Amino acid sequence: MTAVLTHGRTAWSARGWAIYLGWIVITLDGSALNLALPSITQDLQAQAGGISWVVDAYTLPLASLLLLGGSLGDRLGAERMFRIGAIGFAAASVACALSGTFGLLIAFRAAQGVFAALLLPMILALAGKSFDDRRQRSSAVNLMTVFGGAGMAVGPFLGGLLTDTIGWQAVFWLTAPVAILAAVVVGTADYPRLEKSVGRFDVSGQLTGTAGLVAVIAGLIEAGRNASPALTWSLLLAGVGLLATFITIEHRSLAPMMPLGVFRSPGFTGSVVGGFSFQFGAYGLQFFLALYLQAAWGVSALTGGFLLVSFALGTVLASVFVNPRLLPRGTRPMILTGSATATAGTLLLLSASAPERWWVLVVAEFIVGAGAAIYSTALNKTASTSLGPDSAGLASGIYTTARQVGQSVGIAVLGALAAFADPRSGFIAAILLITCCHVTIAATGIRKSGVPLSATEPVP
Repeated sequence: MTAVLTHGRTAWSARGWAIYLGWIVITLDGSALNLALPSITQDLQAQAGGISWVVDAYTLPLASLLLLGGSLGDRLGAERMFRIGAIGFAAASVACALSGTFGLLIAFRAAQGVFAALLLPMILALAGKSFDDRRQRSSAVNLMTVFGGAGMAVGPFLGGLLTDTIGWQAVFWLTAPVAILAAVVVGTADYPRLEKSVGRFDVSGQLTGTAGLVAVIAGLIEAGRNASPALTWSLLLAGVGLLATFITIEHRSLAPMMPLGVFRSPGFTGSVVGGFSFQFGAYGLQFFLALYLQAAWGVSALTGGFLLVSFALGTVLASVFVNPRLLPRGTRPMILTGSATATAGTLLLLSASAPERWWVLVVAEFIVGAGAAIYSTALNKTASTSLGPDSAGLASGIYTTARQVGQSVGIAVLGALAAFADPRSGFIAAILLITCCHVTIAATGIRKSGVPLSATEPVP
């Protein structure tokens, strides 16, 4: 821990704490909720396939509106959008806890997703613009991984404990005070003032981009639920057509919401691909195992929470003891080291074939968590800095959109595998898919030019 403190004392200021609290809100919500899903659907008498909608109703608006959230942050101010997102998220969390029907819960989960789309890009945007010194910025981004890992460590345990004792409603009460505290802290921080974007607003691009993402993600969700093929294909084809129209609009627009030229930056493009793969593999693994352990192994929510804690412990320990030593060497070694470690962990998971081999699952989860902490810190750093501080909101919006789309695809695909009639076959297929995600992340670090990804970071 000493290395982290030494390299980034400024990272412990109010600027940093606002970022870390916002990050905890996002990670704690997902990690705690996974263990409560079976109880929620049973208590509210959800129909078959409803369990995935508790998650997807949140990720659908989140993934679809992140680009809007990022561009609004650049135009109106990252701190203002952070406060709006955090307070709105807290209010929606309280509404979820008070929901008496499945329909109301889904509606308020969607509201959570809307406000998270305003909050999440601002977390990385503030991290990118708040620290002029490169070492301080690296420490702040690494500390995001530490606190996010802490949220993931506490989340499964608290989610299982609260569900088995008080009820699933307590899981939603858990994040509301943290979100309010984040909004208060960001208001006390003295952030550097940057020029806000005052150009034209890309209405046609926003509408087609959002509608395209909604249609594609909804189509993937319906495919995972084995819904009507006609509905599934209609949504997917409409989504692809709308996204193609969106790209055409952005190419021709004088003031595009997503300038296509940003993808000329190899570091930024690599972080986008890596972010998609990371969220599919890392978050998808926790979602899948939360369902698999309760369905196939017959464990309680609390026991499942204990078994999943090792992932987050690996994340925290790697962030504290490994990342400070790797960060000075650049992000490319971190991506290669982290992805190789995570790949080894996922392959080890294949040996966790029965409840009596629970210790193999715990060890493998620890290894995967450590690897994810190493490469995700590198991806976060590159995404938040590679386009410069004036475009921090845009860069964070695109990057977090890729991550959340990856999460939505992962939930749709892995949720379907968790429902396989033969649980072991579904388990093997899921682990192999997640392994492919880590291999893809490794590929983003192997560049033909041999230039480290961190070379795209602007010099302060």
